[in-house]
Amino acid sequence: MKKIFYLIFVSALIVSCGESGSSEKQLDVITNTEKIYTFDDLKSIGFKKNREYDVEDLTGASEAYFGFWGIKKSESKDYEIRFYDNHTDAVNLGESLAIEVTGNDAVITKDETSWKEGNKDRRQVGGGVDKGSLGLQATGIFPKYGNYVIYGNMVILCEGQEGIALQTCWDLINAIESE
Repeated sequence: MKKIFYLIFVSALIVSCGESGSSEKQLDVITNTEKIYTFDDLKSIGFKKNREYDVEDLTGASEAYFGFWGIKKSESKDYEIRFYDNHTDAVNLGESLAIEVTGNDAVITKDETSWKEGNKDRRQVGGGVDKGSLGLQATGIFPKYGNYVIYGNMVILCEGQEGIALQTCWDLINAIESE
């Protein structure tokens, strides 16, 4: 009797896990939309611009910005957002450059990156714990953006580790879409 109960319990658990997994929203890296987005869409959700980049050497891009945003101000994350004329240009001209500067293997040295503008904003100093008076010791320079999303005509680079950054991108997108 215990074996039958155990088999029923395990089967129900597997089925319920399978169902909940299939109903979760997929966080896609590339999504085509009908809308053409502008910086005003970002401003409308409270995105704060740190700087606007010169896009002369960013083939096909019309604008690019470095700034921050968060669902809560205390949880703001950094983003780099590049605007293209349309979704096709964003994918064809922007994806390889987004891949280059995101993730654990990101190219973050100025001499090696393809688009040099804003390069210093794409990296961060990582620290370790030191028993000294300040408590922190710099241990190296690391990529800031763990992932990217191409949503419509925007290429969005998002702060955080690879696994978390995709959700960070989608938090921003969902805020834009709910506006």
